[in-house]
Amino acid sequence: MKVAYKNDMPILKLKVKGSKGQSEYDAYLDTGAGRTLIPEKDAKKLGLPYAGDTTVITGSGKDIIRLYRAQIEFLGKEFHILVFGRDLPKQAQIKAMIGRDILDKYKACFDGVRKEIEIT
Repeated sequence: MKVAYKNDMPILKLKVKGSKGQSEYDAYLDTGAGRTLIPEKDAKKLGLPYAGDTTVITGSGKDIIRLYRAQIEFLGKEFHILVFGRDLPKQAQIKAMIGRDILDKYKACFDGVRKEIEIT
């Protein structure tokens, strides 16, 4: 399937389900992220089970991020994975990111010239 970029960015819908409800996001496809990220406040609101902390290396150094067990729906498939819980700054254009934990289940071609993603 081919999907046009949204606001000049590779963005697709991501649904997160928890014991207290579900949320849907326009999530940025981040091929450099090893794990999917959702807002921590939403992880708590949805009742996602806390699974511990992990240390990650970023472009600005080391960071400790909380992990939550989540049921994710992406492109019609369900995944039970650990996600990062992190509230991004209010000025960020995105609130969630899809990482390699999900993207590696697909073949994705990013066409920056045409501003579209082909994902199968």
